[in-house]
Amino acid sequence: MVRQYQGLVYTVCHQLVPDEGDAQDLAQETFLAAWRAIDRCPPGYEKQWLARIASNKAKDYLRSAWVRRVNTPGDDILALEGAPPGSDPEQQVLDAMSEETLTGKILGMREPYRTPCRLMLLEGRTAAEAAALCGRPQKTVEAQIYRAKKMLAEQIRQERRSEDGIVS
Repeated sequence: MVRQYQGLVYTVCHQLVPDEGDAQDLAQETFLAAWRAIDRCPPGYEKQWLARIASNKAKDYLRSAWVRRVNTPGDDILALEGAPPGSDPEQQVLDAMSEETLTGKILGMREPYRTPCRLMLLEGRTAAEAAALCGRPQKTVEAQIYRAKKMLAEQIRQERRSEDGIVS
């Protein structure tokens, strides 16, 4: 069973846990758990059974206190509360997003945020230009951009949490 399904089990673990070493450890734990519970494997469903054990092992690992305490790849982008003074963590989040994702999120915003964000973040206009095109004071547009960036960053954090919820 190990020879036949080791690639599958490792792949399942590695898709959920990006670190290769951790994924290898989880694959070993998967086969150990399977060996201990082999009598519970439905005949003919070994592949699905092992994949389920592997995904559960990876999910348990991701839920562990150790993993939550240690920064995982990508967490530094969304660690908005712990950002050093003078940095713009919301802008870091926007910079890390693909252009297509960012465009979709901005166009999905409600007014009064969508238009200034489209003008400044997608079209690269200045706050003064955006204010003139929107017919709003420049300070208002700057405040709307500031709030919109915060809303986008929070939306991304919530999406990550819900993705983690799917994984857990």
